[in-house]
Amino acid sequence: MNYTQLFKMLREAKGLTHDGLARLVGCHRNTVINVESGRPVKFRTIAELMEKIGYDADSPEMKSIALLWLESISGVNFTLDRSTAEARKKIAKFRATEKEAAQILADAVIGEHLSVDQIRALIFAAGHPEVIRIIEGIRDLMKVPSEIPDREDVPPMGSTEEESVDSTDATPAAETTTTSN
Repeated sequence: MNYTQLFKMLREAKGLTHDGLARLVGCHRNTVINVESGRPVKFRTIAELMEKIGYDADSPEMKSIALLWLESISGVNFTLDRSTAEARKKIAKFRATEKEAAQILADAVIGEHLSVDQIRALIFAAGHPEVIRIIEGIRDLMKVPSEIPDREDVPPMGSTEEESVDSTDATPAAETTTTSN
């Protein structure tokens, strides 16, 4: 059984139609139809509908709907022992990678002798991607100075490149003549 079938069964067991449940929740009837037809919906929508039907968040029915919905969006059948074992392995691998990353970070903090304020700034930046982009931009700017041309190589503002070439350096273009036969 999938979550759409269970949802429909629970709705009908309470004697509610699509329209009746939609009026009760204050949503469009298509929302109820979308849940039962398997169209992508947020679980929050399903939970709100279930609560209005009369099933609270801790009810076995809500937990069953949640598990079946999660299975449908993840493609993992959590009721099979094999799937549960695979999921546990993936979680363990993620935790191992997470531990390794934490150790690398701890080593870097210790190696750089960071102050408490610097560590707090890193924590703040880690939670705000826009700050990280700004820091990366500044880091990139700090690499640029070697690529900035010397002042004398830069033409004055408002002049074209031809005007900035010294006349003594300019050599006349060779004239070519063609003869026609």
